[in-house]
Amino acid sequence: MLNSQNIDESSFYSSVKYTSTKDYRSDYSTVPRPCHNFVFMLEGEGSILTEDSSFQIKKGDILYIPQNSTYIANWSATPNCVFHSVHFKFSLSKDPFIGKKIPIQFLPCNQFEKLYESVQTIQQYQHSKTADAFLASSAFYYLCGVLLLNIKIKDIIMPESSITPAVIYLQHNYAKNCKIDYLASLCYLSQSRFFYLFKKQIGCSPITYKNKIAIQKAAQALLLYKDKSIETIAFEYGFESPIYFRRLFKRLTEKTPSQYRKENHLI
Repeated sequence: MLNSQNIDESSFYSSVKYTSTKDYRSDYSTVPRPCHNFVFMLEGEGSILTEDSSFQIKKGDILYIPQNSTYIANWSATPNCVFHSVHFKFSLSKDPFIGKKIPIQFLPCNQFEKLYESVQTIQQYQHSKTADAFLASSAFYYLCGVLLLNIKIKDIIMPESSITPAVIYLQHNYAKNCKIDYLASLCYLSQSRFFYLFKKQIGCSPITYKNKIAIQKAAQALLLYKDKSIETIAFEYGFESPIYFRRLFKRLTEKTPSQYRKENHLI
């Protein structure tokens, strides 16, 4: 069985064209999106709302939605809503965005037609089992080279704290059983002092914090790996009981895992 660390190490790119004759909504307000996304708007229009900004996207726009963004998107069919997306994710060892904060943003679209040809090339050859697959790879990295060259990007500066080692450990080991005494030892604190400081600074207990991260990652996996059962994903992300996983998932997202998978797409 794969574990969550293997899942997080995976990298991929995928070109998908979406067409709808009805208005619809994508909600990533509680669970961050699982991968990066270039959106090429072909017909109709959309609006994306984040905590601190909003975007109105129309025909001819190129929008970049980074991995781990939180937002609500509404797509309007006039009479159709058509856009082509390139979804992608880098492995942890090769991710140029580790430790960076990237906002959702419009990208220069003065080469829309030329860049869209690359999107179509990716879609045509991405599943090829012959040397044609290199055409898809070449088109993908060409898009990245053009579109990501001048994006807005910020370093994430984590404030210094005595509990920082434990926070970092939980962020990378959310699928493991974590004991308070071990976490406290990472911070050179007594268990009682560590627990007090963690809850005061983070706003919840270490176990609750770990579970929140695990649920977010599992929710992303529900969309990325639709061939995997909910039970398999629950086990891979450290939940020994699928029943407990479903209960905690609904408590944090207000949806069951099945509802979340059915109602959300990588857009």
